[in-house]
Amino acid sequence: MDRINQQAQYFSNLPLRDRSIKAVVHLEDSDDVPFWSNQLRNIHPAKYRFLTYSKNGNGTDSRGCEQCLRYKPYLNKRFFICIDSDLRQLKGEQGLTANNNVAQTYAYSWENHFCEAEHLQERFTELVSDSDFDFKVFLHNLSVVVYRPLIYLVHYSRCSELNQQWNITKFNSCLPLQPKRDELEDNGKGYIGRVAELFDEKISGLQQPEEMTNEYIDEANAYLHIQGHQLYKLVLQIGSMLCKGKGVAFKTEILDKAVHTEGYNEIENVQLDLMQILV
Repeated sequence: MDRINQQAQYFSNLPLRDRSIKAVVHLEDSDDVPFWSNQLRNIHPAKYRFLTYSKNGNGTDSRGCEQCLRYKPYLNKRFFICIDSDLRQLKGEQGLTANNNVAQTYAYSWENHFCEAEHLQERFTELVSDSDFDFKVFLHNLSVVVYRPLIYLVHYSRCSELNQQWNITKFNSCLPLQPKRDELEDNGKGYIGRVAELFDEKISGLQQPEEMTNEYIDEANAYLHIQGHQLYKLVLQIGSMLCKGKGVAFKTEILDKAVHTEGYNEIENVQLDLMQILV
């Protein structure tokens, strides 16, 4: 029996030995705990044992999505994994379903959910009611701009040769993380215009994919499928600028206060998966 199988058996048995534990849940990292804890407890309030790393086949401490996926053949309702979707869903990777005791974010990562426009704007308005900046408008316009480059990214990430031409690093280089103050006027119109120019320049020399649609994304939700760290840092920078001098800590009081579990397809799919696994 290999090391991964041994650990899986041990983790699966923990809820049988300690009946106070509903399940053992392997996450990618410790940063993922608040999001998944909230999502899980909304479905079934209980005690969960979160694993944020485990041993790989060589006996070395390992974390991340690949480590979680090593357990895929051995998962059950007492021991399952919760992972970021990254680009896997958009590329049509098979087997990442609740039927296989795998839960996923249905956005690039949990950070995208913290930046979801409707709920973010609600939290922002509650504490900064005098601001004329609307995150819903900004993120919608950003989503329209990133949609086409994102379709390219999904296509060009399918093989290493194509990936050298257009990849996540080059994509992210078109999303500057330090908007200028005047670029935030009119809901970030100046920043959106700069981003559009950067993307147009980068992809103009690339061959257009034959298939320019994806069943999971459109111009309205594309921003939820760009790299979560990048989106989170951008929103944090903008929010911090908007909250300057207002006595509001944007990160701790607004951005990280996301506890919603409904309201748009991606978060509702998360809940449906957890419902299937837990109930």
